[in-house]
Amino acid sequence: MKQTPQPLKDYQLLDCGDFRRLERFADWVVDRPAPQAHWRKKLSEQYWNKAQAYYIRNEITQAWSPDSKFPENWQVDVKNFKLQLKPSPNNQLGIFPEQLDNWRWIKTQIESYQSENQNQEPLRILNGFAYTGAATLAASSTETHVEVTHVDAAKASVNWAKQNALISGFDKHPIRWIVDDILIFLEREIKRKNHYDGFILDPPAFGRSGKNHWDIKKDLSKLIQAVNELLSNNPSFVILSCHAPELSSLDLANMLENLQAFKGRKAQQLDLIIPSLDGNSLPSSICARI
Repeated sequence: MKQTPQPLKDYQLLDCGDFRRLERFADWVVDRPAPQAHWRKKLSEQYWNKAQAYYIRNEITQAWSPDSKFPENWQVDVKNFKLQLKPSPNNQLGIFPEQLDNWRWIKTQIESYQSENQNQEPLRILNGFAYTGAATLAASSTETHVEVTHVDAAKASVNWAKQNALISGFDKHPIRWIVDDILIFLEREIKRKNHYDGFILDPPAFGRSGKNHWDIKKDLSKLIQAVNELLSNNPSFVILSCHAPELSSLDLANMLENLQAFKGRKAQQLDLIIPSLDGNSLPSSICARI
């Protein structure tokens, strides 16, 4: 199933092609790499030249061009929360727009679960590989009682996520901010006999945190096993997405359907695609959710 998120006022994919992507974030236009965009650009070079920032990626240089310009207080409004943007050395800006539909789905699932179960206890959600916290804030934006545990191995990303919570007015919400390797943290949670009602997981193909290395080929099965042990008896949802070319959305769906707490339920398979009104759309990630 192809999933294209509904338009967002502060974000627009203008075009992609020739291994590049042209995007508007609020009022700022950025030209940066898109390795999967192996087709030709649809819009003219004159249109692409409107970019105010350009990321160079070649055999010699991987950096923002010297003449790139960025706003001082750069934010995007994602309806229920806000995200602070800033250029990172690896060409990231602090948001993965292909996840927009998942953020909306998370909020809907939590509200539906609480309405059906009338729980007095707070719903406990864990967001792993949580980056700058968009999914954390999506879960925390519901009016129901939700406790979110935000886990990322990079302290800078967790601090960035805290800032996003602050500008969104969520700084008093029950969010635990954890700087740790996800597998190590989940192992500790198993030993503590803790449980969660929902998981949000968007692992990279490869990663490093201190002496620990993440490799999706060998570590994804360990992650899913830990989730299996940590899910509550009556869970709300699990979302699993990634960019690994050797995996398909069917593979991810099969993993979720094998979780003991969701036995007998079918997972939804998704190809996350960023739509473009006038240019080429951009396939960005695979996903399964249950």
